[in-house]
Amino acid sequence: MIAMPHYSKPYMQTDFLYDNTLLYGVTVVEKIPLTKEQKEIMKEFYSIAPTKVIFNKRERDELWDKAKARTLDLDSGSLKEKCPALEHQIRKSYESGNNIQSAVFSECAYAQTFANMMGLDVFVNCYDTADFIPMSVANLLTSYHLVPRYVYSTYDKKRMLIQAGGCCGIDSALISVTDLEIYTIEFKEPGAKASEPDLPKYGEDGVLAVTERWISANPQFKAMLEEKEGLNFFEVMGNNIKDFSKESIDIAVSGNYTGKKKFAAVICTEDANGNLVMIPTNQVSVWAEIEGEIRPAGRNHYKVWTPEALKGFLLQKNAEISGISVKVKKSNLTERKERGGNGKVSGYKITPLFFIYKKDCIEKDGVLHFNITKIRQLKPTITAKMFFKNLNHPDVKKYYGF
Repeated sequence: MIAMPHYSKPYMQTDFLYDNTLLYGVTVVEKIPLTKEQKEIMKEFYSIAPTKVIFNKRERDELWDKAKARTLDLDSGSLKEKCPALEHQIRKSYESGNNIQSAVFSECAYAQTFANMMGLDVFVNCYDTADFIPMSVANLLTSYHLVPRYVYSTYDKKRMLIQAGGCCGIDSALISVTDLEIYTIEFKEPGAKASEPDLPKYGEDGVLAVTERWISANPQFKAMLEEKEGLNFFEVMGNNIKDFSKESIDIAVSGNYTGKKKFAAVICTEDANGNLVMIPTNQVSVWAEIEGEIRPAGRNHYKVWTPEALKGFLLQKNAEISGISVKVKKSNLTERKERGGNGKVSGYKITPLFFIYKKDCIEKDGVLHFNITKIRQLKPTITAKMFFKNLNHPDVKKYYGF
């Protein structure tokens, strides 16, 4: 892997000296070779002229804003004609009442762009049609832990792009139906997380205790966690941890796509000019700035697992505790806002790690009354991020000799 402290393009061995030395502070190493699967799919991809993503970032953001506000007209048919998977995802969000994630917009737009490039002109919604995929292909997908959502196919059904999804599998697979040759593909925005699992629960002392079971399920994060042995979440709550070595972050990024359940050969993302680009999953750090992060307060919350520590924090807020009943001045807590930016107060923070929903409180004269068992505790998470700020389609094509 080649360090790039002041440059936006990767270095090639032929540009410099022929031994692995330092040149202008940069370590010169041999390029990582492509696997057979990577070489085949990337060669085909780069034989096609650079192709703009069907919706650029600005257009996707506008669609997302309208989808959240429920003002997007789905009955006109224009969105369904251009990107039927996205239209269906938005329609599902309307029916469920849940907001659609922005990453879903990019995934659907990238998948449709890729399908257009490959001449996969038949679209099938697997939610409505369950028998389009041949049984042999369905069994192969099951072995990769992929649950089909949408299919992009040739008219003769000899080649299919399966768009899947979910946290346990990769985004898609391009499959030759006759010989079951499969190319696994992940779609990522130019700024994205590789994954973000919950960390194990820490103890009453706040110290992270990583289990072998957790490492077995998330081996890509082992190096990052070894650098933070003894981390105390009660001491760092309110601040995200970001000081990891580049080596441990690189392992976390590349290892995210080499697990038993989640494996991808290549990543498709968007370059600075809006073109779809394909890179090997094990060479992300050649093309992107990578960062690692531990968030003491992640998105997922649970029943309190450190009750003694919670009582201590409540007493610090001058709360009165009688059995399971709690009284505390509302001014001693911090308001918790709903996600989505509407500014509505959904609850109150006792600390960055503990909160109580507003609906579970009774307010009298500026004092909150609630049941201590209703308090929720946020679980910490760990992630690795990638930022493709200066990615350029011609540079990638040239670098790999296509």
